[in-house]
Amino acid sequence: MTDPLKNIRIVLVRPTRPGNIGAAARAIKNMGLSRLVLVQPVDHLCPDSYTMAYGAHDILERAKVFKSLPRALARCRYVVGTTARTHKGYGKPTPLMKTMPEILTRANRHPVAILFGPESSGLANEEIALCQSLVTIPTAAAHTSINLAQAVMVVAYELRRCAGTEAGKKPAGAAGRRDVVDTDQRERFYRELKELLTMIGFVKGTQGTHIQADLRRIFGRAEPDKRELRILRGIVRQVRWALAHR
Repeated sequence: MTDPLKNIRIVLVRPTRPGNIGAAARAIKNMGLSRLVLVQPVDHLCPDSYTMAYGAHDILERAKVFKSLPRALARCRYVVGTTARTHKGYGKPTPLMKTMPEILTRANRHPVAILFGPESSGLANEEIALCQSLVTIPTAAAHTSINLAQAVMVVAYELRRCAGTEAGKKPAGAAGRRDVVDTDQRERFYRELKELLTMIGFVKGTQGTHIQADLRRIFGRAEPDKRELRILRGIVRQVRWALAHR
């Protein structure tokens, strides 16, 4: 049986405090995960990071660093964003504990990414748009903001706690069987779709930006597999050809 934890990437987006990166690396190793991904980080190999990553320097040194989030997620089939806020089109984020069986079931078969935003602001709207689901860590209403490294520890702990349960071990349902496309393939389709909709004047200005975000959520919820995405891209290409030859 595949260990789903080995297929999970903890992705820190634009972290600004080296100590938090180091502490996150330690939390990851504590809970049996091994993949740390950093997007536009501060210096993650400075003394502050090493101090907070006591016993997990290997995780810190093996961390993959990317200049953009889409490139960091290119091969991931399922992307989960952590947030304390409600985002348009997504509704309220799901409490963390309820999402664990779903995340682990998917991680049994495909790479999964869990995103954490920068300390001061959390994930931006364009980063949320890359996610298939949003989760939140329940807190007291009086103070919902959680330190980045502590948030990583809570999520990593829940992943480890649930990984040994029957729900986490057995691939089940459509998510376990379908060959869902990765983020890189989805992004190519979104670019082609945007070009077509711009060509016919369906998206423009601020309203067009909102429509594109809505379309991302629609196709994100549908989670097309490779065959389905080929059909969608074929439709887009055929419409463009028809427009050029009308």
